[in-house]
Amino acid sequence: MTDKATIPMSAQLLKHILLWTVFGYCYQSGMSVLIKMAADAQPEHPLITAFAYGVGFNILVAHLITKYDTKWPLVASVFIGVVGLVAVPIIIGGTASLLTFSLLVGFLFSLILSCFIVGLLKVKLNKN
Repeated sequence: MTDKATIPMSAQLLKHILLWTVFGYCYQSGMSVLIKMAADAQPEHPLITAFAYGVGFNILVAHLITKYDTKWPLVASVFIGVVGLVAVPIIIGGTASLLTFSLLVGFLFSLILSCFIVGLLKVKLNKN
């Protein structure tokens, strides 16, 4: 088994990008199910309900990102968010399958913010 110190930086970056891409696809699948669940609940304000579900989901995703990517978790969250919310829907169904602009921006921002906060909490808890 090779030591991580002996793996070149370009190979590490390629490995991370490939893993982030797969995780981005899984993130998109989760988000599409979440949006369908929010619509099936038939709330009075479907966008607010979908956003609330999405923030909770993003906290869970941020935990996974910071758990499995200790080198670049914020970069990972940006990449995963863009791949999962923009690239995969465009590839699968074209621009018509993108989320509304407000949900898209809200989910991207909340994923990055959640990843940052979860990362800070993990550092703080490890010190204690």
